[in-house]
Amino acid sequence: MISIVKAQKEDALQIAIVNVYTWKTQYQGLIPDEVIDFRIENIERSENKISSRIAEDRQYFVAKKDNTVIGFCRYGKSDFGDYGEIHALYVLKGFSKKGIGRLLFESAKEELNKMGFKRFRINCLKNNPTLDFYIHMGGKITGEFENEIVGHKIKEDILFFDI
Repeated sequence: MISIVKAQKEDALQIAIVNVYTWKTQYQGLIPDEVIDFRIENIERSENKISSRIAEDRQYFVAKKDNTVIGFCRYGKSDFGDYGEIHALYVLKGFSKKGIGRLLFESAKEELNKMGFKRFRINCLKNNPTLDFYIHMGGKITGEFENEIVGHKIKEDILFFDI
């Protein structure tokens, strides 16, 4: 049975593992290997950052099966304006297309609504097949965002959602 719960500090390492594993399995060919390898090599730093964020505001949901994190979602105020944002939403490849992403998405959307937001955004890596999921969930592409990671420019679609 899958449960969606607020993350605890002790979930940080598993969240970091889900993050790098999904980058390795789903972004291969979409972004340079050295960007993915950098994330893998810095997993402990990611764990510490996630642990700190959870301690500060607990704006993470995790999907668990038998006490193991198989997906997560981080949400909160956007860094780009006065609206909410789903900063990250990842589900392990072997558990995708089973409704877990939808449960995480809906949980974050509900929390963003409770926080007073009427709109929220998601950045989705260009050519990522997940874009179809976000459009199905009501997202509308409103622009592009360019991010630099390890010296590589990464392009993302910006989607907005109404709550």
